[in-house]
Amino acid sequence: MFNPTIIFELQNKWRRFTENHPKFPKFMQAVANTKIEEGTIIDIKFTTAEGQEICSNVKLNAEDIELLREVGELVKGMH
Repeated sequence: MFNPTIIFELQNKWRRFTENHPKFPKFMQAVANTKIEEGTIIDIKFTTAEGQEICSNVKLNAEDIELLREVGELVKGMH
């Protein structure tokens, strides 16, 4: 069941996150304004405070792109 309170809480947490990390939303906006097509690769790197690195990547297919589009629309609706 849909709980609007959770969405409101997420909006507030996202607002605080973007205030603390202003470059991240700019990066996400740049990605959103870029044509994403099959074969596009997303690389992700996570570095712990101790310096341990965990990396992964995905090569997008049509289904992945549709999911990202739908999530993007959902996020836009939260603003």
